[in-house]
Amino acid sequence: MSTRHYQVTDDVETTMVSTFSITNAQRSDNGSYSCKLKIHNEEIESDPIFVQMEGLPHFLRQPQSLNITRNRPFNLTCEAMGPPEPVQIYWFRNSSRVNDQPYISPSVLTLPGLSETAIFSCEAHNRKGLTASNEVQINIKRTPAAPADVRVLNRTAHSLVVSWVPGFDGYSPLHSCRLQVREAAALNKGSFLIWNTSVPPHRYHVQQLQPLAEYSIRVSCRNEVGWSSFSPWTLASTTEGAPSTPPLNVTVFFNESSSSLEVRWAKPHLGRKHGELQGYRLLHTWQNSKITQNRSSEAQQNATVTTVAIVVTNATYAVRVAAVTKGGIGPFSDPVVVFIPGDGFMASAPSSTPAPGNNHSFAIVLGFILGIVAIGLILYFSVIVRKRWMETKFGTAFHSDDSEHVVSYTAKKSYSRRAVELTLASLGVREELQQKLQDVVIDRDSLALGKILGEGEFGSVMEGHLSQPSGTVQKVAVKTMKLEDFSQREIEEFLSEAACMKDFDHPNVIRLLGVCIELSSRQVPKPMVVLPFMKYGDLHSFLLRSRFETGTRHVPLQTLLKFMVDIALGMEYLSTRQFLHRDLAARNCMLRDDMTVCVADFGLSKKIYSGDYYRQGRIAKMPVKWIAIESLADRVYTTKSDVWAFGVTMWEIATRGMTPYPGVQNHEIYDYLLHGHRLKQPEDCLDELYEVMYSCWRADPHERPAFPELKLHLEKLLESLPKVSGSEDVIYINTSLPEKSEELTEESEFPQTDMAFNRNYVTVSSSPKPDTTVVTAEVHESDQREERYILKGETDEQTAGSLTLEQGHAPLLQGTITRNGATWGPASMLLGNSLADELLYADDCSEDSEVLL
Repeated sequence: MSTRHYQVTDDVETTMVSTFSITNAQRSDNGSYSCKLKIHNEEIESDPIFVQMEGLPHFLRQPQSLNITRNRPFNLTCEAMGPPEPVQIYWFRNSSRVNDQPYISPSVLTLPGLSETAIFSCEAHNRKGLTASNEVQINIKRTPAAPADVRVLNRTAHSLVVSWVPGFDGYSPLHSCRLQVREAAALNKGSFLIWNTSVPPHRYHVQQLQPLAEYSIRVSCRNEVGWSSFSPWTLASTTEGAPSTPPLNVTVFFNESSSSLEVRWAKPHLGRKHGELQGYRLLHTWQNSKITQNRSSEAQQNATVTTVAIVVTNATYAVRVAAVTKGGIGPFSDPVVVFIPGDGFMASAPSSTPAPGNNHSFAIVLGFILGIVAIGLILYFSVIVRKRWMETKFGTAFHSDDSEHVVSYTAKKSYSRRAVELTLASLGVREELQQKLQDVVIDRDSLALGKILGEGEFGSVMEGHLSQPSGTVQKVAVKTMKLEDFSQREIEEFLSEAACMKDFDHPNVIRLLGVCIELSSRQVPKPMVVLPFMKYGDLHSFLLRSRFETGTRHVPLQTLLKFMVDIALGMEYLSTRQFLHRDLAARNCMLRDDMTVCVADFGLSKKIYSGDYYRQGRIAKMPVKWIAIESLADRVYTTKSDVWAFGVTMWEIATRGMTPYPGVQNHEIYDYLLHGHRLKQPEDCLDELYEVMYSCWRADPHERPAFPELKLHLEKLLESLPKVSGSEDVIYINTSLPEKSEELTEESEFPQTDMAFNRNYVTVSSSPKPDTTVVTAEVHESDQREERYILKGETDEQTAGSLTLEQGHAPLLQGTITRNGATWGPASMLLGNSLADELLYADDCSEDSEVLL
């Protein structure tokens, strides 16, 4: 910038000229300019002038690189501004123009999907020229590449710590990996040991292995598309382990020549080699009324006998022997106890554990006797078990008596508590969770499964019927999970949801009926959570049906507000019990038969054991568009995070099921919120209601209202609205034609119209041939509980005095409006002020209506 000025003075006046110039003007130089003159401490300011820089368009938002699922729709956004305006947008795909006609900025390009990678860009044009955006690549998600560099970081006798380098993730984050392990000596015939684990980290502690054994290991990883191929086999071996069995046939003898004790034993019988035998460890105990001495000694590798000097007499001597390898000391044998008299003389003592192969005749006879006893016991218990099983499955229906035949019934027996413990233990869950689920386990025979109601990536919900002890059958929903795709930790999280719901008792929080466990086709325990069946399903699907399906009853604002109050009540209950939901959304709220909303799906909920926050400790799939801004940044969740999600859920209800942030991709959400953007006010949404929503999205969590406060605001707003009319006050207008009426089928044609009517409007005309037929409605008083309404058709001559048809639509009264190709009129003008507040509906049922043309 530069300025210059000069002054011209004559006898009459003084003229001052000042010049201000801007070199290399930029858009930031736009604005208002004025000059000020100060004479004798008096300041004079000129009128302002406005300067606006014009130039090539500059981008506010450019297309972003995306990783998408094959053939799935996606959006790209391009926004630029001048001046000068308007700014027109052209899209390019692989350097070829997509749109022949320009779009006005901002432009959202919606594509139905891609089958291969493509490069996109956009150009912004105005009168000054054009500006091209960056080229971005849209990648197609695919299965990941095989892991590499599988290696063993640490070895013990029974475990291996395995790490690997993940392969290319296929443009989709890896979420789990699978290890296959088997003994190298059995590559052609051995079975796999399989472990699933969440990643990262890309390592796993493989346990329950045999010592001194060589294993082959390979790894496969998974993203949302599928599993990768396996890595090449990697060989690894465990270290030596301690012996698994003690020495056998330990005996003690008195050696008269040396007046000492002689301890003998036989080598332990090893089922498999755990390591090289290094020797033996002996523990000696001398005890009398005065002293107790504990000593130890060692014997060489090949020794099976050792001599022990007599320390004291009139004492008890006990000895135990254990084998030793480099892996450690094995279990000690049972103690052999002998008494040392005062003269030091004693006889030999029996062995602790007989060695195999001794006393063959005695062993054969003993084995024969024990075999007969075992067979008898097996037969006896098999009869008892079968009888009990039959009673459990069918109950006892009949029994005979010498005097007369009596019909009786014994109720079906439930599983014993011990059986429940074994079933829960077989899932491998921690003992604390087993105790919580103990009283809610349901007999599998009392649950019959039906069709699948819904299926997601991690599990499915099925229809079921639960037989009650009273003999009644209850319709239920059964939630299952895909076990083969989950780690042990995620199975526990699934059951933890049931443990959470077990303690809940509130009309707006879904109630747990029980947990049922069955064996899958792979003989793996499969947990199922049994919940009440909800007739209307989840709230999101209900809202979508009310918005899109024809013939569906319109949901008034009062009902939508009641939905919000119900959710606030349920969340208030959860927050007072120190529970975080972390996945609150319309899809996770269920509708009872009486249209009461219940908060459900606690698959992400966590108890707040310490403090008032929960930190997500590992990477998990999270509902990004419902997560609070602070949770997106550092994965910290509080009750105020649930308040944010409640605000988004209110927005879903107000829009009747629309997806939040339309046109904004998940990876763009954080920057979008960080710049102060929030969800826009829905159409026809009350200002007071939007203020409540917006308060839930304040950047500072402490400034957001709590659930009790939200509940009060919504209840007051609901009370301020007029009450919805009862079913007897609702008007139904029928456009169906009786099948047997010839008059009605001749030269008559009714189009398919949207039947979700606004509460203040009633259809006036929706016929495609208005020049021949006009449809009107008359209200007739009736003493019947269900009133009838007659639709009359009038000719042009009959309606010429009162109605004029223009462009295919004729208003019944003044003040009508046109929506979606049909003419609509206010109810107060059509029916009179007495019915101005009544709710009007259109129905396609012909049972209670007559139609005359």
